[in-house]
Amino acid sequence: MPRILKLPLMTCIAALVCLQAGCNQEPEKQTTQLLAEAASDESNFSSYTAKNPYKEAGENLLARTLLETPGPDGTRIEVRDLFVTPGRAATKVSLPGPAILEVLGGEGKITIGDNSQELAQGSSITLAQDATGSIESRGISPLLLRARIFIP
Repeated sequence: MPRILKLPLMTCIAALVCLQAGCNQEPEKQTTQLLAEAASDESNFSSYTAKNPYKEAGENLLARTLLETPGPDGTRIEVRDLFVTPGRAATKVSLPGPAILEVLGGEGKITIGDNSQELAQGSSITLAQDATGSIESRGISPLLLRARIFIP
């Protein structure tokens, strides 16, 4: 047999011997038992509560205040997160002062009067003091906004 053919043949035989020896050393498969079924009257809910949970602020709209601090010349500054339910619109949305809204996640549209603007992650919009309008969330993820409000 030529020398060129002996090397691949010997390599294949050595590989088969190693594979066979390795497979014989494998431990038995371990199994994990399933948990017992919960009883119908059992209620083991988590005791966790969020420190600053969202609260309902309107239909399809949740809000939470992150920061309240005095501002210059007797004003107050608030930072709020707004959460618009996926695929829904929050109507009659108003804030207590002029604001800057930044889109943290999701996409949608804001309509104030006859003006509307598309909202996408990373975009910002300013709102006048007495602005009232609707915010629509599009898609399967919620529209998350951060509002920086300057209250006179």
